[in-house]
Amino acid sequence: MIRSFFLMAALATVAACGGGDPFNPVDETTEDPVTEPTPEPTEDTLTVPESLAGNLKSIAYDATNKTVTAQIYALDSTPVDVIYTRDATRDLNGYEAYTVQEDSLDRFFVAMVGQSTDGSVQAGLVGDGGQFNRVLQGAYYTREGDFTPPEIGTGPGAGQVSYAGNYVGITNIARPIGPGSVDPSLLPGDPVMITGQIFLNANFSDMAVNGGIFDRQVLLSTPTDLPDLALIITDIGTDGSFLGEVEFTGEVGRKIGDYGGVFGGTNASSVGGAINMEEFIDALDDELERGFFVLSQCNTPGEASICTNVAD
Repeated sequence: MIRSFFLMAALATVAACGGGDPFNPVDETTEDPVTEPTPEPTEDTLTVPESLAGNLKSIAYDATNKTVTAQIYALDSTPVDVIYTRDATRDLNGYEAYTVQEDSLDRFFVAMVGQSTDGSVQAGLVGDGGQFNRVLQGAYYTREGDFTPPEIGTGPGAGQVSYAGNYVGITNIARPIGPGSVDPSLLPGDPVMITGQIFLNANFSDMAVNGGIFDRQVLLSTPTDLPDLALIITDIGTDGSFLGEVEFTGEVGRKIGDYGGVFGGTNASSVGGAINMEEFIDALDDELERGFFVLSQCNTPGEASICTNVAD
């Protein structure tokens, strides 16, 4: 019932924004399988699983000079590695936005990226709002340096630690953009975004992590609340990476997607990761959400306000 109500509210709100199909339920393309992304720079090899990487083949984000160069399959621009334009008006939840569109009838792509306070991890997403029945979207995360977990001891904070911060996602809900004189079936879409908060608990003795995403909203003309997500407990690998399942909070055993990421920094001070969910609302077909996060460890510089509730 909650998800059905969300659907009706979302469609009504987007329809009020203008013409065109208010919900653009286009699949991610399954044509021409892509290689795993190889973000740069990094000192060790980290593979982002295909379920999270999607159509994103590579990306380089320079947080100092505010530049993003990405390669996505396909039809963003030329050459293959495309330089995106900084667009601060689209920044969300502390993350930076970059865009590219060759002309008004080409696909419109948005890149959202973030880097940890200590510079050890990055994560982000790139995607369009769809055109001609397909969206092209993908996410990434990467680490600078080696995996150095915190020292294991006894008691609070000695090997079991928390992370918290902001979440941003992209959907295949789209607002048509382009010349009003053109047939609506030709218009590219401007993707509707999602914001939220994320909290992770990790234990580096057990080498396991889990968490949740809350305060989720889809940013229609009137922001609409979305269900909370549970990030199911999963192992942390010897390289500091992890991959687990996503469920709606309270719906035990019903997988709706994947999440993954990597820990970085001294004593695993930061973590970056990504999320992918497809076909997760019973009342809809072909719905899609991809998201990412870059978090600081609680009790370190840059911690989120929720960290006041965890042990020092």
